Formats: sequence, structure tokens, C-alpha cells
Amino acid sequence: MESGIFNQEWSKVSTELVQRPDDIKLWEQLVKAAESNNKNGITKSAAVEEIELLRVSYTRFLQKYPLLYNYWVKFADWEFKLGDTKKANDVYVKSLQHLSYSVELWISYLTFKITTMNYNLDEILSLFEEARSKIGYHFYAYEFYKLYLSFLENYQTETNEFKSKYYLLLRIIIEVPLYHYEYFFKKWFNLFVQIGSDDAAAAKLLPLIVPEKELKSFKGTENKQIAVLLKKTYVDAYITTQFKVYELFNFEKHISKQYFDTSIISQQQLSAWERYLDFLELRDYPRAYIISTYERCLIATAKYSKFWLRYSNYFIASKRYIRASEVLTRGVSYSAHFELLIKLIDLNLYLQNFTKARDLVLAYIQTNVSIPLPVYEKLISIERLLHPGDDDYVFGLFRELIKETSNDWFFHHILNYSLPKELKENLFHEFETSFKNSEVYNNALKKLKNRTNSQVEDKQKFDFEKDYDEEIALCL
Repeated sequence: MESGIFNQEWSKVSTELVQRPDDIKLWEQLVKAAESNNKNGITKSAAVEEIELLRVSYTRFLQKYPLLYNYWVKFADWEFKLGDTKKANDVYVKSLQHLSYSVELWISYLTFKITTMNYNLDEILSLFEEARSKIGYHFYAYEFYKLYLSFLENYQTETNEFKSKYYLLLRIIIEVPLYHYEYFFKKWFNLFVQIGSDDAAAAKLLPLIVPEKELKSFKGTENKQIAVLLKKTYVDAYITTQFKVYELFNFEKHISKQYFDTSIISQQQLSAWERYLDFLELRDYPRAYIISTYERCLIATAKYSKFWLRYSNYFIASKRYIRASEVLTRGVSYSAHFELLIKLIDLNLYLQNFTKARDLVLAYIQTNVSIPLPVYEKLISIERLLHPGDDDYVFGLFRELIKETSNDWFFHHILNYSLPKELKENLFHEFETSFKNSEVYNNALKKLKNRTNSQVEDKQKFDFEKDYDEEIALCL
């Protein structure tokens, strides 16, 4: 692509990115250079190459950093400005694959859908409900619920039942501990004022906000008295929600960073998230609320493996292994920590997905330059599991790994396997010249010589060291 010819600034930044591909500021400069278009800007009348350069810049940037919700929104806005509503929608759909628990992203997407809906109300209603299933328990979901109520109010007809849905939603909202909970309670209590002061309003509102069984009990009671009774009933709900909000705010106020960037997060912020999650789990908050908070946490802490591990353990504790696997898979894609891969492999081994476990290891080895030893350890364990009686195969694997990595650790590790002593001796002899000055090699060789074949046979088939993976040992 000869993009540099017509946009020199973009070409310059692009060249720098080759040298520093993890520099997020350079990526931001790349996008700005594409938007600037040599200070001419991008419009519908811009050259096809200039518009395509803008798209390529955003696409590559978001492939690198998919958790930057504001750039997804900017990208979608550009497509909308350029007159391509479908592409704008596609950008939003793709963004939600990564940020389905982002309040800001959902609000932007839903606003876009309302603006461009052509009265496909059922589709948008379905989207609102999908959003509510993700962000309905978000402590700062105020703007989302305002938008949802506004949609139901503005597009209600005699046939779509949006009016009843409006009051049902409002009734649900007042029990959710939101930062702006008072706004929705005022709306709810204002209904009682209307009921007590206007008979016509009472006739319309009561069937919408009072269940049919309770409505029968009000028969013969004056509307003012009904209003008093309803208010008294929901004052208790108000007090309960207020208490929960104050309780949660004690944790929320300590969390200042709720977005993703590449900067280091302070230990105070990490501890604040941990205390918050501890509290929710110990107090047995609804599962949906706990999941929502984990997802919020992971937007900001995506690079920190301990939160992905904790989240997966939350699902494992309730035997929801598929969800745990999904969490770990996402974690591997967002975080470079190999501990997540090890956990995912162990989970697949526990579920007896042995081939998938091996594929995970091989994919990691093929796509990474530096391979931690525990990853090789998993590979050997899995291959032994898949070839339990083939000593030559496992011996060959050790041999190839030593050749490929020149790492003396494998001489220590092979002692953990019940391979024939002759094979082990052959391995040490083959690489004697290369490793004769290695302390690890010599210590392992000494251990091997001190063992006799009978001693090996008397041991358990797999005599692992204390630091070896016990779960794999059980599988083997």
C-alpha cells in the first residue's frame, strides 16, 4: 500500500511503529495523521485511498488494543459521517465482542441504533435487553437506564406494550443499587402523587404499577389512601436500596481508573478492586452483580493475570467450567502472562480435552519467541498422557527440546519420568560435550547414577518433584 506517498506524516509514524509496535502514543498519532489527511481532513468527497487509510489505521490500532472503547466509538462515528451506516453498525458489533460490559459503549451504540432505526423497534428493544443483561447491575448505569426509559416512553403505541414495559422497567430499576438511585425513586414516587390527586391518572396508572392480585385488595379504597399505602410500601424499598448504594460506594469511591490503558496501575487501585470483589462474594451478592463487577474490573486490569485467574476460579468453584474456560481464553488474548495459559491447559486436562490442551501449548510455542519452562513442562506431560506406553516417543521429545532450546533444565526434568534408565543415560551421553560444564546437568547426572533400575521400579510410576504439577500427575 503506497499510503506514505499521499500522507507523509502517516508514513513517518507508520515507520516508527515498526520499531516500537507497543507504543500506544504512536498508534494514536497514526490515527490522527490519517484523520488529518495532510490537514485537509476526511469527508465523503475524499479520495478512496484516503478513506481506506483511515479505516486501516483504526482497524490495526484496535486489533492491537481492543479494549479502548473510545476509539471504537470514534471509528463508528467516522463510518457514520462517511455515510456508511452498515459499516458503522459492524464496528459497534465487533467492539462488543471485546467490551460487552462497557456502559459507555452500549450507550453510544444504542443511541446510534435509535438514530438510524427506521422504526425496527423490536430489534432495538432486544438490544436494550441484551445491554441490560450485561450492564444492568453496573453502579454507574444511570445514563443507560435513562436512555432505555426514554426509548420506551417516546416510541410507545397502542399495540407494542411499551407503556407497560416502561413501568415494569422502572419498578426493576429502583431495586438496583445505582449511584443516581434517587432519580428513579423520584419518578416512582411521583406516580403515587398522580394517583392520589387525579382519578383519571389513577385509573390508568394503577393497573400498570400494581399487580392484579393486589389491585383487587384496593377495591373500594379512595385513591388518596391507595397512594399513601403504596408510598409506605416503597419507602422500605427506598431504604434498602439506599443502604446498598452507600455500602457499595465505600468501595466505588476508591476506584478511580475504570478504563483500559497501557500505564501501570497502582497497588492501591489493584487492592481496591480486590477488596470490592471480596466484599461482594462474602456478602453473597447476586451472581449477575458479581459478574458485572468482575467484568468492569477486567477492562481496567486486563494486563494483570491475577484477576483473570480469580475470575476463572469464581466459575470453577460453582462447576461452571465452560465459563471458566471462556474467561481464561480471553485472558490469554489480552494478557501476556503464561500462568493463564497453564491454568487453561489444566482445566482442559481436567475436563479430559487432551487434544485441545496440546493444541493450546503448540499454538503458544509457535507464536511466541520466549517460551517459559512450565509451558514445555505441560507439553511433555500431555504427550506422555497421549502416548503412555511409548517411551521412545517421549525420549525423542526431550531430545528435540534440548536441541531446540539448549536448556539444561530438561535433564533435571526427565528424572521425573519412568523411562528406562538406559534411555536417560543415552540422553546425557549424547549432550555431554555441550553441557559438561552445566551445574544442573551434572547434578541431574549424579542423581541418575545413584539410582538403580530396581529403585526406580519400586517408586510410583511418576515420581514427581514437589514443585511438579499435581493435577497432571493425577491425570497421568
